[in-house]
Amino acid sequence: MVGSIYFISMPYSDFTKVKGRPVLVFKHIDKDDFLILPLTSNLEREGILITNNDIVDGQLKKESIIIVPKLTAIDASLIKGSRFIATLKETSFTKVKRVLCLELGC
Repeated sequence: MVGSIYFISMPYSDFTKVKGRPVLVFKHIDKDDFLILPLTSNLEREGILITNNDIVDGQLKKESIIIVPKLTAIDASLIKGSRFIATLKETSFTKVKRVLCLELGC
């Protein structure tokens, strides 16, 4: 599950609405929570570009940007039962971890 992309009903930051959005599962915190990074097909956004060359399983419909460092904790129920899209290659996921760490000042 970690390193995979799912299409979920993502709550807005004020929790008043939800929007369907692809997200990368970054870390499984505990049985009830995951850390995720949202994706966008807006290639003008700042972040990490991913293409089907970065995918080991599944397929992206469009090239996408992983929006870093918009790291968000969500309930596991939002991932379970959602639509699987793809899994990043280990080298691509390592790049995401490295960029996120730089952005967060690790």
